[in-house]
Amino acid sequence: MTSPISPSFWFDPFFWAFLAMIGWYLGFFVVGSKTFGKNMLFGISVVALAEIPRIILPLNVINQPRFGGGSTLLILGTFVLIIALIFGSPVFRIHPFTKPQKDEPLRTTGLYSVVRHPLYFCDTLWPLGLSLIFRSVIGTILVLVWFLVAYLFAFFEEEKLIEAYGDEYQDYKRKVKWRLIPYLF
Repeated sequence: MTSPISPSFWFDPFFWAFLAMIGWYLGFFVVGSKTFGKNMLFGISVVALAEIPRIILPLNVINQPRFGGGSTLLILGTFVLIIALIFGSPVFRIHPFTKPQKDEPLRTTGLYSVVRHPLYFCDTLWPLGLSLIFRSVIGTILVLVWFLVAYLFAFFEEEKLIEAYGDEYQDYKRKVKWRLIPYLF
């Protein structure tokens, strides 16, 4: 008798996309819950669930269509990945994996003076860079989904930032117009 769940699901890109979406969904608990939002271990677990599948998804071991060969995608993907890592650098200045906390100063300088959510911009860009490097068609298409989720997540987080920082955050929003992508969104 054969199992209804074949071990081949490990090689299905939509399995990894599904896991990543569960991680993003649980992220709403990190930002919005008074209990889960203070638990760094829960936050780390949620981030790992959202990020690790998106690392695995474009890899060559995952069955999916691939763009044609050539070094152009490798160069472009590397460039995009470097830009993403630059926008991800503010993570080293914040209290990670938890909800916005009033006892932590509001960050408004550096990349935060360009976009209000540089980490979400990074979280949209790095999967694109990795997908281009590995020529992953599905990974590249899913970047649109990751962008939409990050954009919606930013709205939700901004409500919590207003609760935590009040007028200080409202003033910051007026000064920094771009929520996610400089000069676009």
